[in-house]
Amino acid sequence: MYCQKIMINTFKYFQVVVRSNYDIVNFCLLNKKRSTFMIYSQQINKMKKCYSIKQRKNLPQTKHFILSGSFLFNLFFPKEEKDDVEELTMTIKRSILLIQKEEFLKAEQMLHVALRQAQTLQHYDGITYVYDVMANLAYDTNDYKKAEKLFKSVLQRLIAKGVPQDDLAIIHISLKIADTYDKIGDKQKADSGYKFCLQHLQNHLAKDSENLDVLQLLGLNLEKYASMLFSQSQYNNALEYFTKAYDISIKINGEENEQTVILLNNLASVCYILQKYDETIKYLSKAAEIGNKLPDMVELGFIHVNLGHAFISKGLYEEAKKNCSKGEDLAKARNDNETLVEAKKCLEQIESLIL
Repeated sequence: MYCQKIMINTFKYFQVVVRSNYDIVNFCLLNKKRSTFMIYSQQINKMKKCYSIKQRKNLPQTKHFILSGSFLFNLFFPKEEKDDVEELTMTIKRSILLIQKEEFLKAEQMLHVALRQAQTLQHYDGITYVYDVMANLAYDTNDYKKAEKLFKSVLQRLIAKGVPQDDLAIIHISLKIADTYDKIGDKQKADSGYKFCLQHLQNHLAKDSENLDVLQLLGLNLEKYASMLFSQSQYNNALEYFTKAYDISIKINGEENEQTVILLNNLASVCYILQKYDETIKYLSKAAEIGNKLPDMVELGFIHVNLGHAFISKGLYEEAKKNCSKGEDLAKARNDNETLVEAKKCLEQIESLIL
């Protein structure tokens, strides 16, 4: 199976908006600006300090669960080590606060302190959790090879502990690894990883169609796989998976949500490449309508620029100018320089077409 191959083989191997160009003129996907895998402050507040005695038979198994699309490892420590546990927890919390402040070097140094503390305690789950936070930090700072190595270590430790490969924790880490392969350009391994996760998540969903944890992971899986397919010019397949991701986003987030708006933009991006301009305009118009109700959504200006290009393709230059101008105004108001550049290009293109 996929996760077993990860163990056997030695691989050689969300807070900014990432826009991915695929040689498409002025039209691109948008990714969720929040960290895909971690919401650190909520995680650390949920850490549970339970006790266990190493010599006791039938020790409780570590449970894993999703919080806002990510997992948290419950920590089990002997009662007499309570002070050491609190110290470890505080160290991790400090590192997470540093990550939130984007003081990444200090955060990594603090995590190494936490790792030494966990190793001194000889606490298996504590070490695993620190590795997971380290991996996410590497991912957030675009050090994907380091992230892959750390995520693989987390996966190995989970499997060694006896966690079954269809457990949501295994699926979640496998999804992270697949995404890092996608980022470094190993599309074959990424494809295998995404399919492995999809298969097991669909099995979970067949048993419980309302399980929020499963739905969150499945939505993330579908979106990332669709983005990779899009980058490989597999547009019809990308459209299929983006549509499924959008349906799940509606189910768990509702319509008036940034992620739903971004998925509408991505659906429009695929339709634009497929020259389905009416559908492109439909999706982007809906995205803009919802985005106008979300005042903190920086990406809204880019959506209007994309809508402008869609109207250009239909020969509707007045509507195109209206939207590109709106995108320009929004970009200025939100200090979005990248969108501002694209808006100006759009307006220049319209002027050249009208003359």
